[in-house]
Amino acid sequence: MVKNYLTKPFFLACIICIVVFYSGIIKISNRFKLKSLLPESEISSLSGYLISTPVKSSSGKTYSAKLKVSLVENKNGAKCTSNSCVNIFIPSSLVEVYFPGKLYTASNKGSFLYEAGGFYSFSGKFVNQGFLVDSCNYSFWKNNFTGKIDYFRALCRLQFKRIMYSWKEGGGLLLALLSGAKEYTEDATKESFKNAGLSHILALSGMHLSMFSSIAVFFGEKLKNKKLTYLLRIIMLLIFVWFAGFSPSLLRAFICSMLFIIASMSSSAKPDMILILCFSFLIQLIISPSDLLNTGFLLSYGALAGILLTGNFFRQFTDIFLPKHISTSFSSSLGAQVITAPISLNFFGAFSPIGIIATTIVSPLITVFIYSGLILIIVTLMFPGFSTYSGIFVNFLYTVIKTIVNFFSHFPRVTI
Repeated sequence: MVKNYLTKPFFLACIICIVVFYSGIIKISNRFKLKSLLPESEISSLSGYLISTPVKSSSGKTYSAKLKVSLVENKNGAKCTSNSCVNIFIPSSLVEVYFPGKLYTASNKGSFLYEAGGFYSFSGKFVNQGFLVDSCNYSFWKNNFTGKIDYFRALCRLQFKRIMYSWKEGGGLLLALLSGAKEYTEDATKESFKNAGLSHILALSGMHLSMFSSIAVFFGEKLKNKKLTYLLRIIMLLIFVWFAGFSPSLLRAFICSMLFIIASMSSSAKPDMILILCFSFLIQLIISPSDLLNTGFLLSYGALAGILLTGNFFRQFTDIFLPKHISTSFSSSLGAQVITAPISLNFFGAFSPIGIIATTIVSPLITVFIYSGLILIIVTLMFPGFSTYSGIFVNFLYTVIKTIVNFFSHFPRVTI
């Protein structure tokens, strides 16, 4: 199959970029490094807009985000403007001050709502990875259309967390699957997903976008309007990524989805997903070159590339002893492992072969879980008194999923 693409410009361009960048021939510049007249060692304050949603670190002590810096200041009061992006680390006690179920009282260090789009003035110091925040001096949201939309999104995400918190452990998993926020997902559950080779399910990616796209297709087909179906799909994708916020894997899924929709709208032959994946890779390389070194980026592209390049090959064998639907899922999971296994071994020193089988079984359950959750969220917003019963059903599904994932998590892993 690969030989058929050796004459395709996008495919060749991807191969060249992979060789050039991952071999170290060309170093990827750090776009998230401060450019200022003041030395980093002297800077005690940064001011600017958050351009990414804060994400909790594995240690749980801080949240990481990207700040578009406009002003820097040192302890002596010297100030200068800047136009650069910086990785910042905000203490959990600041970010979670308004989160349901959290007991922090950090008003003396800045009780603000920390979300993308807000303007913040942070005090702290630079460390090796970025700027470590000590406190927030002040915050505001732009008083214009985009500022109001950003603030509305921040409030929606906070309210969504409150609803999911009321649904306990099941709500915590649903929150992670719909918004990427894993604050309320049990640590033991996250570890079980990891050990079972199912971490990709918790990471927002193509699976989540395809589900929302399917909802749009369902309503579009009911209306029997093809153009309206395409419009609904685009709207649904935009709403999801607007609410969830971009991550490297979700950006990949979004670009691929939009390219596929555009290709389908052009009434051309069946879109070639391999070329779409290559074009998406090149676009993301231009938009965010630092993603090239991100593990989620590598696993996301590697998994889809493995499915597209080897999935049909494996299906020739799985069709012999498995039903068609299961064979398709199993061969796709096997194809994804072909490329992602070496990546996992390189970054984590281990991978879980049982993930091939676990994905085939757990993915359909996660689909049911998400669709059920969406329906129950709508019902709960319309009839708040139904929230308790919704939580009971969500936690029933959660218990089923958790039990199966725990079972697969005990299988041996390949380590180096």
